[in-house]
Amino acid sequence: MDRIIKKAAAILLAVICIIVVPSRVCMLGSYAAEQPVSAIWPLDKSFQKITTYFNPLRNEYDVSGYHNAIDIEADAGANIFAPYPGTCISAGWMDAYGNMVILFHEDLGVYTFYAHCSSMDITAGKAVSGGDVIAHVGSTGQSSGNHLHFGICDKLLSGWPNRTYYDPLTYFKFDGTAVANPNAAPSSGGASCDCKADYAGIYTTKGVVTFLYIRAGHSADSAALGQIPAGAQVMVTMGNGKWAHVEYNGVKGYSSMDYLEKVKDIESSMTIANATKPSSTLALGSAFGVRGTITSALPITKVWGGVYSKDGATAVQTAEAAPNATTYNLSGYFDSHIVFNKLTEGTYIYRIEAEDTSGKKFTLIDAVFSVGKSNILAGDLNNDSKVGIADAVIMQNYLLGGAKFTELQFLSADMNKDKSVDTFDLIVMRKKLVEGMEKTPETTTTTSAATTAAATTTTTTATAAPATTKASTTAPPATTTAPATTAPATTAAPATTAAATTTAAATTGSVETW
Repeated sequence: MDRIIKKAAAILLAVICIIVVPSRVCMLGSYAAEQPVSAIWPLDKSFQKITTYFNPLRNEYDVSGYHNAIDIEADAGANIFAPYPGTCISAGWMDAYGNMVILFHEDLGVYTFYAHCSSMDITAGKAVSGGDVIAHVGSTGQSSGNHLHFGICDKLLSGWPNRTYYDPLTYFKFDGTAVANPNAAPSSGGASCDCKADYAGIYTTKGVVTFLYIRAGHSADSAALGQIPAGAQVMVTMGNGKWAHVEYNGVKGYSSMDYLEKVKDIESSMTIANATKPSSTLALGSAFGVRGTITSALPITKVWGGVYSKDGATAVQTAEAAPNATTYNLSGYFDSHIVFNKLTEGTYIYRIEAEDTSGKKFTLIDAVFSVGKSNILAGDLNNDSKVGIADAVIMQNYLLGGAKFTELQFLSADMNKDKSVDTFDLIVMRKKLVEGMEKTPETTTTTSAATTAAATTTTTTATAAPATTKASTTAPPATTTAPATTAPATTAAPATTAAATTTAAATTGSVETW
């Protein structure tokens, strides 16, 4: 009876799932289109021209060629408003996106992101209401002009927007207006920011007894981000006579120039740390990671470069970014856009250059390299320019977990070029050894013993005796002492045993491969 009741319950549950669940899934899947969320237009009502629309193919092919947001044309410095209540997840530089703000809307379960900002008035962890000013329009990152890149997604990958993406024009309903919340926070920069690098320099406080605030924008009403102690020196990168873009003790923001006086000019300088350069010769198809952190005394206005033809004039694979910051890391955008393993054979120049707000240009990396077929001798693990029994023993130890390979040894041990080292590579090495021994006449004790060991495919007992006999026979011409007669046999036997052990392991599959 219990079995019948359980079966009936299972059938009933299945029927409920068939009827109810699909309707719920359908509702969720079409939520953005069928039930748009009431929201505020993210810009002033005068900015409604969309220059690039959302492309749904981005959710099928997650490549930048398919637009994951909408681009709204606007003036530099224009206010960017939060369209819906949420919490700031991050606000900072994100390579091609430039300065970007990401908000999370918990009740919707989605993130909204706002890219290419000129400045940001919000920090991670801060809660916002619909209509709050969160940033200002700019053209930072990979951008051809001032605009807002406004998008929606349901997840982040290492802090970056990731699919599924939604079309803001169908997900949100902007109520037919682009008027922001009348209670929005006052502009902390906006279009009034006409700061120039002419004011750049090292400044100190004046008329300050305790400290001078570093604020989030060009306004005394802006949030305080930090403090400059009285008498301290601070770096100003830009200014307009009233407000200055300052950097002090790792904090960046804005301070009133009424309380600052210039001490000296900033000397234009730029360095790169932890930079990687390709070796003089790269094997055809090999990968290379673009790395390096650029640090500048003045804001970096542009970074460009990559791989050029050997004359240095023709671009082969290049990238460009506009950080508008004093530091820039090449490992993000540049590394993803300069792909060394796609280069054909030839000679190239790898060059990275940058420019700061003074207009001065710096060549940070300039290296000549070539791409060609690898000159690594397959199987030469001890780097003696030949392949022998010693190399087979090294590979065996590696396969049994008794040794580690250097990068060069790994490439050399990959005999069948399948980008892994396993017993199949040992089989190829054995074949190469046997072929080499068949072509070379037996002239010394060492050659004879090596041939016997390499040719062994049965058991240790079967191969050890011939090795001992041969060694005993040929040893006298080399020396007349008794120890010399037995020494070759002692040496040969372990090598033979090792080869036999390897063969047995390959046969039984006891050696782990990876």
